[in-house]
Amino acid sequence: MQTCQARDFMSKEKISVIIVDDHPLFRRGVKLYLESIPEIELVAEAGSGEGVLSLLESGSNADVILMDLQMSGMSGEKTTEVINMRWSEVRVLVLSSYGRWDKVHAVLKAGASGYLLKDAEPDELVVAIKAVHCGGTYFNKEIATTLLNHANQKREIEFADMIEPLTERELDVLKLIGQGLGNFEIAKRLYVSQNTVKTHVARIFQKLGVSSRTQAALYAFQKELI
Repeated sequence: MQTCQARDFMSKEKISVIIVDDHPLFRRGVKLYLESIPEIELVAEAGSGEGVLSLLESGSNADVILMDLQMSGMSGEKTTEVINMRWSEVRVLVLSSYGRWDKVHAVLKAGASGYLLKDAEPDELVVAIKAVHCGGTYFNKEIATTLLNHANQKREIEFADMIEPLTERELDVLKLIGQGLGNFEIAKRLYVSQNTVKTHVARIFQKLGVSSRTQAALYAFQKELI
């Protein structure tokens, strides 16, 4: 998975993060760790989906939201869906104890940019935050395996067939999206401009009938394109 290049941080020194989890002890542990990371600033925390929506409505700025799934009241999946609809510039990174296909699939369809299990190493959390902040996606090893196993088992596909076939270049871009790369890294890999990549991504979304990079990556896994 990829992280931002140094120059991507020039306009903003730190990535602002909100953690959403109904276990105060877990929030405290993540907060203490992130406070030691110079590039990241934990700006707020919430114990529920309703709580983080209230923070965003009141003007709290966040680049990345660390989202638990199993919470009393509004679930992490529903909260992610609302955030994706109302604050599309905010990236949601799931931090969950559950790695089952149904949980992963539901929240990625809701618009999450990445999925990390809570037993991941702390350093991987930083990598994941930077990756989704850059516009990429991040699935840790266990979640990627879940996605691949599901694709290999050829279960029922929930996505409709693509509206129009992808070109060879669009397929190249989709494969890199599936690897978690943002537009900057894709442009470097393919030796094209970022504007060209943005055009390809827009066309891919249109042809696949999806609205986010995560959904595009999920489509690629399910259709065995990658």
